[in-house]
Amino acid sequence: MARLSLKAVEDRVAPLAGRETYDREFILDLLLAYGKPQGNVTRLRNGSLNVALDPTTEVAQKNVVYFKETNGDPLTVLEELKASPAVVRFSTRFVIVTDYVDVVAHDSKTNETIGFPIREIDQHFTFFLPWAGMEKAQYVAESHADVKAAERMGKLFDELLNANPGIFDDEQGRHSLNIFFTRLLFCFFAEDTGIFDDNQFTNAVGSQTQPDGSDMAEFLADLFQALDTADPVDKPTHLAEFPYVNGRLFTITDDQTVPRFTKQAREELIASGTLIWRDINPDIFGSMFQAIVTPGKRSDLGQHYTSVPNILKTIEPLFLDSLKAELNEAQNSERRLARLLDRIAAIKIFDPAVMRKSGVSRDIIESELTIAA
Repeated sequence: MARLSLKAVEDRVAPLAGRETYDREFILDLLLAYGKPQGNVTRLRNGSLNVALDPTTEVAQKNVVYFKETNGDPLTVLEELKASPAVVRFSTRFVIVTDYVDVVAHDSKTNETIGFPIREIDQHFTFFLPWAGMEKAQYVAESHADVKAAERMGKLFDELLNANPGIFDDEQGRHSLNIFFTRLLFCFFAEDTGIFDDNQFTNAVGSQTQPDGSDMAEFLADLFQALDTADPVDKPTHLAEFPYVNGRLFTITDDQTVPRFTKQAREELIASGTLIWRDINPDIFGSMFQAIVTPGKRSDLGQHYTSVPNILKTIEPLFLDSLKAELNEAQNSERRLARLLDRIAAIKIFDPAVMRKSGVSRDIIESELTIAA
């Protein structure tokens, strides 16, 4: 049986929420919602697969769950149960206790405990995603290097080309892929610069998608839509903590598609997310990224690296020195500061004619400006 996507699990758990009454069928329905085999659930129901010590109040399956109903305090019962010999012996992943008003659950692998009203199970469905093969991920940013970041993105680019034949053969496909990479770059920088929580994007991908990458396109499309949604109430529950990003960067149009992913592409994306992007210089990343997506230039990647001091040697005498001098002189004058702002707004950073002759696409220019902002 094919593993379920995050969206599929969410849709299957939703009918379990908001019921007037609950009974032991709740845990059986919950297991089915995460894709557990119907045959196993039937055997749990008739008792042939149930390894619980007290089958009158408990349902248990090796390596999967130990469920107990109680008339007492669910949290107190949970604390006693999770250390019991039966739970330890059968390597139980989730220990769940409920009085059918509230639910408390413990993940023995991550040592996390959660509690919520049973009627709100749909709002906490991500806690049990390991049942559907989606393990909780906590990635730590470990390294940074401008060239290394471009190389990582290059590997992802190559893998996506292999997984999406023909996507880069026409202008619309190239435009769509460039916009997609611009959004990825924003997410990588955002989770390392305080726009998102630390590693929020990378951890979400690692925790809420299947290892084979089969549901990555669906997940990223939903995430982009959530980032373009102002009100958290209008976002899917599992994406509600992502902030609204204005500026239309994540506005989805009909000509933009999220490419299909493979297992390797998903791993390359996650590996890219473990870099410390806040330490990567956006001043030079755009030109490096151009080498990634331009045939024949990948081998010249190192030649695209120009240090920030060397960049400043060129642009400071051109216009930065005079701007800094004018800023210092205008510190106490609102009128002069406004005039300086107008001057800065009128500066042309790129000459479109030169850009066309050099083969640099508009998408790459926009991506660099977005990252620099």
